[in-house]
Amino acid sequence: MLSLDEVEPGAQCTHKNTSLRYSVVEVSDDEILLAAEKEGLQDLVVPTDLFLTEFVLGERYTAARRGRSRGRGRRGAPAPAPTGPKAKGRIKKMVRDRGFGFIRGDDGKEVFFHRSGMTGADYDAMSEGDIVEYVIQEGPRGARAEHVRAIPQDSAATA
Repeated sequence: MLSLDEVEPGAQCTHKNTSLRYSVVEVSDDEILLAAEKEGLQDLVVPTDLFLTEFVLGERYTAARRGRSRGRGRRGAPAPAPTGPKAKGRIKKMVRDRGFGFIRGDDGKEVFFHRSGMTGADYDAMSEGDIVEYVIQEGPRGARAEHVRAIPQDSAATA
């Protein structure tokens, strides 16, 4: 895991789950501002503790992935899909300026999600009250929704 002392403006980093690359723009004790390297992606403001667990700096990520993925496909292949239980629920709260939100599942439990955990849905198009399905993953800070995807209102009513 990274330490805050290692993170400096201008450093290159990669998100472990999505393999998306960013440049560190600004570092504070509370959050880190990242600029996306890929055209069309938005810049991110990531809580520092989340950054330290979910990102790696520079070439360390590439080397580690090559070692783990030997025999499983080419470098750059998408990360495997989460294997936790699938669930449905409604977006309870969106914190747009920070890139995350909370979902209240059909079982009544609330779960955190981050824009990086979205696949078939655009974070900016989502709204509070939207029906979504997702995969529950256990992370260092508890349950987290990954592969969050909107369910059209008409198909949600028939399900």
